Amino acid sequence: MFRIIIFLLTLSLIAISIVVSMLNSQNIDLNLYFVSYTAPIPLFLFISFLVGSFLALLFFFSAYIKHKHENMNLRRSMKIKEDEIDSMRKNPLRDDH
Repeated sequence: MFRIIIFLLTLSLIAISIVVSMLNSQNIDLNLYFVSYTAPIPLFLFISFLVGSFLALLFFFSAYIKHKHENMNLRRSMKIKEDEIDSMRKNPLRDDH
């Protein structure tokens, strides 16, 4: 049920954004100091959305790699400690008194 609601909400947001971009199709000038571009507003909005999505994906990927590496180190440490515990269980304490 929750997935259906999210799907319908996403679909309605896409429809609203398409309607708004069709109503605001004037050309604007984007001056980037060295280069100037002239294009419709929706094109610039779409490009900025794509750049933002790409940057968010890069940040997510870097965090994912960091956590994956940390997880691998923790698993290695846990394996060493488990081996040490198993070896201590196999060699009972000896009382030499």
